[in-house]
Amino acid sequence: MNANKTTNQNIQHIALTDMEPESGYQRATNPAQVDNIVKKFDETKLGTLTVSARGGKYHIIDGAHRAKALRILGYSHAPCVVLNGLTFEQEAEYFRSQNEDKRLIKPLEFFKAGLVSGDADCVEIYRIIRTNGFNIGSGSKDFHRISAIQALFTITGEYGFETLDDTLFLIASTWNGVTKASQSESLLGVAEFVNRYGMADFADRMKEKFSAIFYDYTEAARTRASSSSVTARKKFCRVLVEHYNKGLAANSRKRLKWEV
Repeated sequence: MNANKTTNQNIQHIALTDMEPESGYQRATNPAQVDNIVKKFDETKLGTLTVSARGGKYHIIDGAHRAKALRILGYSHAPCVVLNGLTFEQEAEYFRSQNEDKRLIKPLEFFKAGLVSGDADCVEIYRIIRTNGFNIGSGSKDFHRISAIQALFTITGEYGFETLDDTLFLIASTWNGVTKASQSESLLGVAEFVNRYGMADFADRMKEKFSAIFYDYTEAARTRASSSSVTARKKFCRVLVEHYNKGLAANSRKRLKWEV
């Protein structure tokens, strides 16, 4: 049976909470593989997950390891090829017969297609990016070119468009030109900070500290507990709070309180 002849498919941005890993025909999720994806995460290589819309849920056919890694990293959504009309048995056949060397649609391509089609979220995200002096594009060595599309969707999905605007404004005014400052970890961590504490006097207290902040975040990601409640963005935000508080007296009203 050719599953492709019994179904139709489209591309959507699906909440990870609406996805369920399928069982019975897939190999078991390998924690070591998930950990490796987290440690070496490169959003430009994420590709799309393949899911089947069945029974009110999106059953993961391809991408269970990536989905779990995205949850650990603090993402809320993922770009997916959504298959409609498959039975459980047809999903298994689709999984078995997938073309292993197919070219996956990358998040950046997904976003650009959304712009062309007039998707409201993509259009508003792009407007905010351009307003703050950024653009979208592949590559990780240009501060003003953002390739972390998943991070942008997660920020707007979790906190709203205003938080994305504030996040990009703070990054641009605090660490202008620092390459890693406009990458995924920083975008998500600063957004978490803005959501918790607002803008505060972030730029004044955090200028020229990014190297130390990123080093401490890397150490925290390596040594601190990686429970599902402590995502990568919360770890980055906690490091931001620690550096924000440095030099402030213990009884200073400016000190920020960290709560998981």
